[in-house]
Amino acid sequence: MSVRVRESARARKLRVVLGPRRPLEAIVPRRVTDRQLDRFLAEHRPWIARKLREARAIAARPPRLGLDRPGVVWLDLRPLSAEPGATPAAIERWYRTEARRRIGLVAEREAARLGVEHGAIGIRDPRTRWGSCSSRGNLSFSWRLVIAPARVLEYVVIHELCHLRELNHSKRFYRVLDEARPTWREEAAWLREHGQELHDYRASPA
Repeated sequence: MSVRVRESARARKLRVVLGPRRPLEAIVPRRVTDRQLDRFLAEHRPWIARKLREARAIAARPPRLGLDRPGVVWLDLRPLSAEPGATPAAIERWYRTEARRRIGLVAEREAARLGVEHGAIGIRDPRTRWGSCSSRGNLSFSWRLVIAPARVLEYVVIHELCHLRELNHSKRFYRVLDEARPTWREEAAWLREHGQELHDYRASPA
């Protein structure tokens, strides 16, 4: 198996990332030796092999959400007519604006419910992540979440808000998430099942 190695000044620990449309990549903090990297990859080889098989299976699936209809934009998996003559770039700008509005409303409501305070909210188009939370409390989300069912968007926002209490994915974090969003496993499963199709989506003008 081929592994692309990328050194990162921001990385705190060795990790491996991969996806259906993303090559296997090792993120390496500075001062990590080749021997340490080789040992890490050897120890995690069964996990890597399993994830590669899963990623290839997802990549081989035919589209199932029907997002390739021309002249249509999607909100909460509902088709709406795109503005006549709108370019793909204009449609994406519209998505980003709508994502900022909808995600902002959910973040405001859920932060008040959970008793947490967040910083700035960014709307981006990451290749794999749906959301992130920085150590300063700033949140970032994929604009493609507005295409997904509203409950999935809400789950991702709540997930990142829970990181304001636990900035990790420890057992303690998942206890916080269980309390904040008891249905999160169903929504995370939807993203695992259909997330690649959202990432592959490209706006098509009429």
